[in-house]
Amino acid sequence: MQTVIRIWFLLALILAGIFPSSINAASPDAVVEAAKKEGALVFYTSMTVGQAQEMLNAFKAKYPFLEPKMYRAVGERLLTKIMTETQAGRYEFDVVQSAETQAYFLMKKNLLMKYVSPESKFLPKSFVDPQGYWAAVYIMPNVTAFNTQMVKRSEVPRSYEEFLNPKWKGKIGMDPTKPEWFAWMLKQMGEEKGLAYMRKLAAQDLRFYPGLSLLTNLLASGEFPLLLNDYLHTAEEIKRKGGPVDWVAQDPVYTKFQPIGIGAKASHPNAAKLFVDFVLSAEGQKIIASFARVPTRLGVPTNIQGLEKFNFVVDEFSAADDFNKNYELFQKIFIKRQ
Repeated sequence: MQTVIRIWFLLALILAGIFPSSINAASPDAVVEAAKKEGALVFYTSMTVGQAQEMLNAFKAKYPFLEPKMYRAVGERLLTKIMTETQAGRYEFDVVQSAETQAYFLMKKNLLMKYVSPESKFLPKSFVDPQGYWAAVYIMPNVTAFNTQMVKRSEVPRSYEEFLNPKWKGKIGMDPTKPEWFAWMLKQMGEEKGLAYMRKLAAQDLRFYPGLSLLTNLLASGEFPLLLNDYLHTAEEIKRKGGPVDWVAQDPVYTKFQPIGIGAKASHPNAAKLFVDFVLSAEGQKIIASFARVPTRLGVPTNIQGLEKFNFVVDEFSAADDFNKNYELFQKIFIKRQ
């Protein structure tokens, strides 16, 4: 199952529903007083260091009695760190924010605490876990980024079939560590047709580098003219800094989301609740929007122009069940053939 949406201010009409009452509910004053005694917060995140630090600075300005610390890594490395720590009996993180795949595994391993923030009522129902383990902070539409000095906007592929044009052979960048789009395409096309398409795409000699930040910077430097499945915020960030990067989107737009949750054995659980509340609040979501990201809170618009034109398809959270299978198939078709 997948959720199809137009844009966030329409989600209220499409996905409106009744939210579960707050789990572990306590009065706000009681949480603040308990957090004062804890005095610290440990935040694990896949946001960029600069963005995460800006969020933590704003949080500390509101709660100056807390000393926040951060560990930043991309999703797969972040999950590996957490699993390594917990297997050694160490539960270091209070709050974790990463892609839905990592959050799903943490929930399945009973490493997240049930907590429904009072701010959750301002999010579409599909972005709040009905069991209370997580809420989505922002979404990550996948787009095609391009180097504006190497290719005209009118030449950029607007359909996936256009990437098979021989003129793009050896000129398309792609991240080999993220098979979710691959799995989504198989669902969209049907497995037989989808696998046939992927084999043709693999024959285009894609340029593989791990990490979309690295890939987008290589795109800007002229290493290749096209980047398939870039995150919108990554392309938009370099564009806003004056880099020769812009983006187009294939419709419908494949979209991931980033949940936030509290560690099941958090050392600072009350500080963690305050932080989750802050990130999901109007103030926190406006900070998210300032990063060229798409916030999930209703009433906080993104500042990226043109998104209202597209249909967004958000994969269900449970799609992570097939991650390993899809990863192996992706590797077989695209990587091991080389």
